[in-house]
Amino acid sequence: MISFKVVALAEHPHHWQTAAEWSFNAWHHEFPSDTVQTYLDQYKLAASKPDTLIEIYAAVDDDDRLLGVATLVDNDELPDAPEPGPWLAAVFVTPNARKNGAGSALVEHVTSRARTLGHQKLFLYTEHAQDWYLSKGWRKVRDTIFLGLHHTVMQLDLVI
Repeated sequence: MISFKVVALAEHPHHWQTAAEWSFNAWHHEFPSDTVQTYLDQYKLAASKPDTLIEIYAAVDDDDRLLGVATLVDNDELPDAPEPGPWLAAVFVTPNARKNGAGSALVEHVTSRARTLGHQKLFLYTEHAQDWYLSKGWRKVRDTIFLGLHHTVMQLDLVI
């Protein structure tokens, strides 16, 4: 079992390049115009505390190795989405850290943060992880096609 903690990526800029490369590689097929710099720019924006909601979190192990990332954002760029947001977005855990709770911890951290900010619902869309999110209490809202790829939009009610 890997020991880790969830931290604000903005406070760990030495991890930005790795996180940006992972994100670019994971989602280039969905966002073909994005580059590694696109993600680095998002990290800089999140670190600057903008007026819009963008917070990025990282799971790091006891040796400060990056294990994964997740984002809380007001708009996740899903065209024509009627869902108001906010969105859990860009969840990625490196393959060697999967099945060790890092993904669950990142999602729970973002969920808790959205609840703390007063949101009643949190949304996401996923291409492959519907069953995993269902097991975490999310529910399916609808199916959609984005850039020719099937995605499932999901919702988590944050009011207890």
